Amino acid sequence: MKRLFHISWIFLLGIVLLLFVWLRPMSVNFSNYLIWKYSTTTQIETGNIDYQGASIRYVSYGQGEPLLLLHGGLSNKLSWFSQIPWLVDSGRRVVLIDTRGHGDSTHGNTALSYQIFAQDVLQVLNKLGIQRTDIVGWSDGGIIALLLGLETPQRVGRIVAISANFHPSGLTPESSQSLNESHNFLLGNLTTWGRGWWSGAGDEHPMLEAEIKELWRTAPLFTHSDLRSIEAKTLIVTGENDIIEMSHSGELAQMLSNGQIEIVLEAGHAIPITHAKELNQLIASFLGIKQSL
Repeated sequence: MKRLFHISWIFLLGIVLLLFVWLRPMSVNFSNYLIWKYSTTTQIETGNIDYQGASIRYVSYGQGEPLLLLHGGLSNKLSWFSQIPWLVDSGRRVVLIDTRGHGDSTHGNTALSYQIFAQDVLQVLNKLGIQRTDIVGWSDGGIIALLLGLETPQRVGRIVAISANFHPSGLTPESSQSLNESHNFLLGNLTTWGRGWWSGAGDEHPMLEAEIKELWRTAPLFTHSDLRSIEAKTLIVTGENDIIEMSHSGELAQMLSNGQIEIVLEAGHAIPITHAKELNQLIASFLGIKQSL
């Protein structure tokens, strides 16, 4: 029995090591993040703001010129694990927010929309005394950044919008179709815990997913006039195999008053996680941040 126990642990360790190698460089980046998180001596401020019935969780690392990171739909602030350490170590004050209904933030008593997400962000910035900040937003986070650039330009410096669309028509046909499909029952059972953990919604994930997917079907609805009104210097980043049409991303960059586009080859929609090295270089160059090797 004891021998069987030892064999089981060796087998489990082997699987873990295989996964670590197979998931590189993501596994290495996450390991580096954990080492940094539990060894850093930088100033950390955490808290919540209460707004429209929800408790919105935020974390602020370091001091210096502020930089706001906004994650995508059905994920959480941990999705920036490949960016947080080097951005903080570069001397920026890095602020992360769990979007309403995601991570450690509660849903509240209002329907989810990009407008309420943007209002939540402003409440957090007010709480932290940040009058103006650069923003790096991924997917829904990029949409929120563009909305803030449109409606509160005085609060926004530069924007990096990763895999963001300005209209539902920008989704590829395949991704649009998937919004109307339910998950296979077996697959759903196997991934329920993982999906709930990643979004932070736990057992409430199916309801959150349904509401977010409905948001994706109907929003955002930026017009060309809206985009031209966004004056912030903006970098649009899209993956070669993204769920956003390449032509749509190009149109977004072209319509912005001060936009430019970069395409990450072989990348899909999860660029901050799967192609962190390429993205980090783009962020560093665009924002003028010295990135340590």
